[in-house]
Amino acid sequence: MRTAITRALLCAGPLFRSPPSSGQCSRRRPRARRGFSIVELLVVLIVSGVVMRMAMPRFAAMRDRMSLRSAKQQMAAYLVSARAAAIRRSTTAVFSVQNSTISARVKRPDGTQSSLGGTVPLLSARGVTVSPGGGATADTIVYDSRGMATTPAHTYVLTRNSKKDSICVSRLGLIAQYCGQ
Repeated sequence: MRTAITRALLCAGPLFRSPPSSGQCSRRRPRARRGFSIVELLVVLIVSGVVMRMAMPRFAAMRDRMSLRSAKQQMAAYLVSARAAAIRRSTTAVFSVQNSTISARVKRPDGTQSSLGGTVPLLSARGVTVSPGGGATADTIVYDSRGMATTPAHTYVLTRNSKKDSICVSRLGLIAQYCGQ
């Protein structure tokens, strides 16, 4: 009876560190697998690499569109703030683009100019180049105290890689965010 209890305990499970010899147990328990084999890991890595390679161009195009959109919104915000400051303060305000850097300034009563929000280098901040419609590298819009532009209508073309967008400013100082580009 003692040998039957001993055999039952040995064959019951992992109570002991060393497994019983094959002659002691009539049934063999399958060995538990732990982890993954190197072949399985390589298959997963190869499949994920192929999927990532297919998705990368879409991520790059999405990044270009988002950078272009945010630069356009920031440029429109600077145009609106320059026009609003000219109306609010009953003085002239200037929006300028120089080498893809935008800025807005308002003229003070003493003749000096103060900045409205500082300068924003769109090329280094967002990777977007801004070119005035005429192809010059520098351009300025001056708003009078009524909010009207004292210069003719402007078109700004924003470019990042192969993506393009535009902002049009009318002589009245109104902004059209879609002007056919």
